[in-house]
Order: sequence, then structure tokens, then C-alpha cells
Amino acid sequence: MQIIFLILKHDISWCKNLLVFAFVFFISSIYAQTGIPDKEISVSFKNIPLEKVINELSGETGMDFSYNPNAIPVDTVINYSCKNKKIQLVFEEIFTGAGIQFELIGNHIVLKEVNADLPAIEEKIEKKYTISGYIVDGASKEVLIGAAVYNPETGLGTLSNNYGFFSITLPAGRYTLQTSFLGYAVGSRIIELNSNQTWDIDLEPVQSMVEEVVISSINREELIFNSLAAQTKVEPFEIKQETAVLGETDMLKSFDNLPGISFQSDGSSYFFVRGGSRDQNLILLDEAPIYNPSHMLGLFTPIIPEAVKSATIYKADFPVEYGGKLSSVIDIRTKDGNMNQLSGSASFGLVSARMSLEGPIIKDKSSYFLSFRRSYFGWLFKLTSPNLRDMFFTDFTSKVNIKLTKKDRLFVTLYHGQDKFLAKTSDNLVNGLEWSNTSFTLRWNHIFGERLFSNTTFYSSNYNYFLHTDYDRGFNWNSKITGTHLKSEFTYFLNPQNRVKFGAKFGGYFFNPGNYSDPNISDELTVSEVNSAEFILYGGNEHTLAEKFLISYGLRINNWSDFGEAFIVQYRNHEPAKVDYYKKGENYYSRAMLEPRLSLSYKVATFSSLKASYNRTVQNVHLINNSLSPFNSLEVWLPSGPNIKPQFSSIYNVGYIHAWPEKAIDFSVDFFYKTLQNQIGFIYHSKMLLNPFIEGEIRQGNGKAYGFEMALKKTQGRFTGQISYAFTGSLLKMPELFQDEYPARQDKPVGFSVSSGYFIKPRWVLSADLIYTPGLMTTVP
Repeated sequence: MQIIFLILKHDISWCKNLLVFAFVFFISSIYAQTGIPDKEISVSFKNIPLEKVINELSGETGMDFSYNPNAIPVDTVINYSCKNKKIQLVFEEIFTGAGIQFELIGNHIVLKEVNADLPAIEEKIEKKYTISGYIVDGASKEVLIGAAVYNPETGLGTLSNNYGFFSITLPAGRYTLQTSFLGYAVGSRIIELNSNQTWDIDLEPVQSMVEEVVISSINREELIFNSLAAQTKVEPFEIKQETAVLGETDMLKSFDNLPGISFQSDGSSYFFVRGGSRDQNLILLDEAPIYNPSHMLGLFTPIIPEAVKSATIYKADFPVEYGGKLSSVIDIRTKDGNMNQLSGSASFGLVSARMSLEGPIIKDKSSYFLSFRRSYFGWLFKLTSPNLRDMFFTDFTSKVNIKLTKKDRLFVTLYHGQDKFLAKTSDNLVNGLEWSNTSFTLRWNHIFGERLFSNTTFYSSNYNYFLHTDYDRGFNWNSKITGTHLKSEFTYFLNPQNRVKFGAKFGGYFFNPGNYSDPNISDELTVSEVNSAEFILYGGNEHTLAEKFLISYGLRINNWSDFGEAFIVQYRNHEPAKVDYYKKGENYYSRAMLEPRLSLSYKVATFSSLKASYNRTVQNVHLINNSLSPFNSLEVWLPSGPNIKPQFSSIYNVGYIHAWPEKAIDFSVDFFYKTLQNQIGFIYHSKMLLNPFIEGEIRQGNGKAYGFEMALKKTQGRFTGQISYAFTGSLLKMPELFQDEYPARQDKPVGFSVSSGYFIKPRWVLSADLIYTPGLMTTVP
């Protein structure tokens, strides 16, 4: 089999890229339709029963066999050997000698007796049926993401999607299906597949992961082969084992132990991924974006650990459904709630108190989850600072999960987080800072038949920032961004070798780039507010070739538009030249962009896989901020438009993964190269606050990031931990600011970390972290 490597350079025209993409699709289709592979094999069978010979031929050639063991002589002893002989000829010599004829029907080698009733057998063999359903925690009925369903006889398997749904299609027959998930007992069931069936699988959690290693080789094999390049899944129990600042476990802060992710400084929630800027990271909470993930000026982040069911980080090879940012996607899924019994937890630390409660609304039909956190350190500061009025942060996360029917589920998620720092001045004015993140998600899952799964999501997310100069009278500077979208996505489980995904998303944004509010002034607008809309179509396919190759390809079409009511400044040599006014709903900017995706996975061995990927992504929402502070500062967001070009990135990644399931150890290494276009910089001493000509302060240029990263991780047993190392370079070239190429602020070449945990008892763990990282690049006048 020939392996075709495609490198799509960022400076090739998009017409050529589309032709190359079409060629990849064509090559994939050819492989899907080929017959018996035209390659040579060497085999040796001495007094081996025919049934075992068939199994070994399947493993050697990567082809599936279908037969009725009662219709062919499976007990016939075979004596045969050959060296470097064509597969077709090997089949002819073995099966003809045993009185068996073979034929390629669909994707299977069908075996039957010579002179058998061929039409009747073909009619039976060609029938295929689908078994599908949800995989859930047997105790709480929470859906499990990434659980494996596997048939050891055929070697075919699948993983449950982000909503716990799976679907696998097989020829009619009797099968043993095994199911597994990390930390759960392996399940097994014999299926008589003579019709389409629904099977909702309950996996029982293993109570103790201290005394012994609980690993499913089935699950590890499927995950390693199907996982994307530079993808990391963080489990909730791993977060709880991390060392905690002031007793506050923090999911996002735990990422500083992962290679390729570096935080701006100690105590800061700003982080960079593989040399990208901090606004190039997409953080999703049940599919809704969180724009400013910080509490207490960045010392903590807003995700309550008890609310997290799973978190997946993509540093390259973004799935086709994700876009909008250049460096990373962090997909956080919250708990659904226990459908069987009421349970809860509470904790009190040095900084805050938090509690969680979950239980059934109607047993086995619906459930809820609630979590709340509030800080109380402000009370201590008030004892020594009588002028302090408010100093706190809060988080609230809630979710409702409803089984409408066997094929319909409804999820509702609400999150709100707030920070407030207010104090009285000497003239009795109250001033300070206040910001909040709010998100709402409504999701509907529906199953069409047995193979088509749909997820329709409506979400809205809001970030609001206030700089109060007179809190009681409502005098403040305010910056705001709101996004509201409707998305519908479909996954079609064509067969075990093909999983097709397609969908559409439409939505709008509102931007207030920072205006001062004074009730005594009627015309208070100084910087134009902006309304934007985006429409996205996407589609892709995960295609398994010859059992050892997995190719994923996809394409996103992104159309971005800006609308009035707004006033737009035209610039000549970055100096204001003219102001254009647009009525409400009037379109003044629109641009369509393409984002191709391509990745390859090759199974080197049962638990080893090579990965290669190419991604092109676009970003139309930009953070306009030139602050050097590592802590929360005045943030302005603006969209692409006449004066700000969209940012682009082309990401190339090559990686290798190997696992030792019996020891619960994983090893990974990745090499990456990333080109960056239209990166945002600012002139020296630029003015960000109350500046109607803020776009004139911006300069744009190109950049690149490159490096490698590796990690060795032990996930279960009495001792757990990870050692990781990363080298990253990040360079920019903006001729209007500096003639030569120069290191970006986020250029942090070396990152080394060690994290460890040791279980003394099932409820007691000792943990320790070591992190080495250089400081930020800084340029001063």
C-alpha cells in the first residue's frame, strides 16, 4: 500500500488546496472500494485447523472473513507454507484444496462449500444489522464519553461519542461484544445479530483504584488508534490529585503539568499553548465559550472541579466541529446528575467554600446537578481595611438531564461566575473592578434509526467587565462581548470503518469595545459598538483503511459579516481620514474562508500508533490588549472588519503514542510547526481606553511557532504521576514595528514538569509538583 503525504503550504492558493483536498477524498474512496490487496505475504501452517488458519489469515492480511461454521469444514487440518506469495494465490491454494470457494462481497471474504447454493448464501451474507445505544455509569446513569465497544472475532470496534452514544454495524451472525472504560469493570455480552437492536450498556465502576491497576486493554487499544494528534484527556480524579494553591483544586491550572502549555507567571490564569497568544485558546463549557477564565485577578479559574465530568484538550488536529481559535480547544463537559439517588459534597478551604448536590427528578428518567462556590477571604481583609466594601468571587453551575424518549435526550446547563472588588476612597466615592461570565446551553440529542445521531445546541455566552469610578451613581467604564448561536450536528455511523460528521452553525456577536457611562451625559458613546454574524458549514469523515490506517478529513466553510448600527473609521497610513456611518442591520463587511482538516493514524502495534495532521484555522474575535500584567486587566474585544484582518494558522503535527496497559503507563512525543498570519501588535504607547480610533493603534504581521514535546504518564495504581518536557519557539515579524524577526512575548523555549501522587489509603493521597519554566520576553523603551 502506498502512503501519500500531503503538505499544504500556507502560501499555496486556495484553489490548489481544494484540488489537493479533493484528491485525498478520491484516494480514500479508491481504498474503500479495492478488492483483495495486491501484496505478498509469508505464512506457515502445520497441522492447524482451518478455523484457526482463517483467523491468522485475517490478522496477516487485515481482511474480514464471513462464513457459516456449520457449512464449511472448519475442523479440516491444514498443512501449507509459502514465502512472499500474492494474497489471491494463497487464498486459492488453501481454500480450493479444502473444498471451499471464496468471493469478495462488500468488505468481506465470504467462504462457502463448492457447489453450495450461492444465491441463498449471498442473500444471507449481504444482510447487515446495527446495534446501537448509550454507555452509562451503572451507579449514577451518567453517560460515558470514549467508552469502547469491541468484537474480538472480527477485530471491529467503536467508541462512544461526547454524549455516550455508540453504533456498530456487522453482518448477521452471532457475536461477542465487549465493553470497557477506564476505572470500570469490563462487560461482555453475546449478541444474536439478526435484526437492528438497541443496547444501553451499564458499566459498573471499580470501587478502589489503589490496591490494583484497573486497565482495559480493549479500551486502550481503541483510544490510542482513534485519538487525534496532540489530544489529551484529563479525568476528574486526576484534577483532585493535583497540588492546590491555598487548598483550591483548579482544573485549568492543572494544565501547567502538560507539555506545550505554559502560564504567563505564577498566580496567573493566562496561558499560552505552543507559542500562541492567550486569546487564541477556545475554552468551552458544555459547548458555550468562556471568554475570561479568571477569578481573584487570575489567581484562580472559574470551573468548579466537582462539576467536571471530562475535559479534552486539543493542541493540533482539531476535530472538524471546532474552530474560531488558532492554538487550542479545551472541551469541558459537566456532570449530568445522578438518576438513581441523592448525593452531595461540601468542602471548606482557606479561600472559599463550595458544595455540590445531585439526584433524580424522576428516577431513571431525569436528574439535576448543582454546584456553588463563594470566596470568603474578603471578610479577613475587611478587618484590616475598613474602607473595603466588597471583595469576593462566586461560581454557580447547574444542569438538568431529561430522557424524553428512548431516542431523545434534553440537557440544560447554566453557568454564572462573578468577581467584585470595591473600596471607598478618601472623598467617599466607591470605585473598583467587577466582571462576570455567564453561559447558557440547551442541547437536544436525537437518534434517527440506528446509525444517525444528531445533536442540536442553542447556546449564549456573555462576558461583562466594569471599571467603576462612582459605583453608587453608576459611573463606569464598560467592555462587553456576547455571543449567541444555534448549531445542529449529525454523526452517521456508516459502518465500523466510516464515521461521517456534518453540521451547520449560525449565530451573532455583540461587541462593546469599551465606553464610559455617565447618567448625566446623553451622548456617552465614544467607541463604536459592533454587531457581527457568522455562518459555518462543516463536514468530515473518519475512515479506517485495512485496519491499521485511520484517515480523517474534513472541511469548514466560515462566513463572517459585520453589521450596523455602527460608525467605522477609514484610515490612511494609520491616520483617521474619514468616518462612515451605517444604519441598523446594514452590512458593511463580509468574508468567506475555508478551513481544511486532514489527519492520519497508523497502528504500528497493538498499543502503538503514529500520527500526522494538518489543520488550517481562522480567528475572527480578537483581544485588543497591550498590557504586560500577568493578572486580570482591562480587556477589549473586537471582530474582524475593514481595519482588522482575520488571523490564520496552519498547524503541522507528527506524533507517536505507545502504552503499556498492564502497567498503566503511556508515552507520547509530538513535533509541530505552526505558521501564523495577521497576528496583532500595537504601536508603542498605544491608547486602549476610551479611544474611538483604537483600530489605528493596531499593526498586523506574520509569525511562526515550532517545537516538540514529550510526556511519560502513569494513570492508575498506588503511585501515579507524569514527567513532561517541551521545547517551543515563537517568532513574529511586523515590519511596521520592527524590521527583523523577533521573539514573541509568549516565547518560552523550555518547559519541564514533574507531577506525582501517592495513595496512602483509599481516601488519602500525597501529591507533589515540580515545574521549571523561563520568564516572558519583555521589550522596554
